[in-house]
Amino acid sequence: MIPAAVIATFDQPRALDLALAAWARQRTMPRVVIVADDGSGNETAEVVRRHGAEHVRLERGAGFGKCRTVNAAILKARSLGADWLLFTDGDCLPAADLLARHAEESRPNRFVAGGVIRLDRTTSEALRPDDVASGAFEKLGGNKPHYAWPRAAGHVLDRIQSRRAPWKGGNSSAWLADLLRVGGYDERFGWGWEDKELGVRLEHAGARGHSIRYTAPVYHLWHERPWADLEVLARNERMLAETRASGADRTDYGIHQAGTPGDR
Repeated sequence: MIPAAVIATFDQPRALDLALAAWARQRTMPRVVIVADDGSGNETAEVVRRHGAEHVRLERGAGFGKCRTVNAAILKARSLGADWLLFTDGDCLPAADLLARHAEESRPNRFVAGGVIRLDRTTSEALRPDDVASGAFEKLGGNKPHYAWPRAAGHVLDRIQSRRAPWKGGNSSAWLADLLRVGGYDERFGWGWEDKELGVRLEHAGARGHSIRYTAPVYHLWHERPWADLEVLARNERMLAETRASGADRTDYGIHQAGTPGDR
């Protein structure tokens, strides 16, 4: 296994700075950290440079372009020799053993999804680099206080929960070969349901989702969602339903088998 971390971001340099600092604490480090940047400005580029991460930046089109940018990052990971990818967002701080837990639970024909602890606005805005470097943020329970229990309790909860899991763009991992087989993200999607739709295609292709949400959390910083569009959300939900109903295991609007962007 040669792991890469893919971190999607758009114009949140402070959050990304904290997230990359948290990635530097990983007990098991990825071969490479790739920031998939949906057209952010120079401040984001400086944060990426300072942390020594790879930077895949595409010019932002007419709105939310995460799917296109993350697909480009997948191809970048392949070019750097990675064969297994963990995906998260630039506003999510990983627990120190996040990658190690994903790797422990990874199997052929499986993708793995961890948990998300949502921090409120006050907590998120008060968080400082020292809180990240010391690991103090991992004591925060956010909207899920039981996540702050000792990790041994998390293992018990993981065992008794349903182990099926949808794909979560903020905390999921998969084999590169599986992602390429299904075409990566469907680039027709704006914000909403794009992650779940990828997971449905992975399941149709034989890669079953596996949950470790109590032992592999990320800590999601509060932020506004100016890109949310109810009309786009409704369209995306219809496309998700079509994927489920058709049994489709590949999109023609993502990564082609040859490794080039799909039709858009």
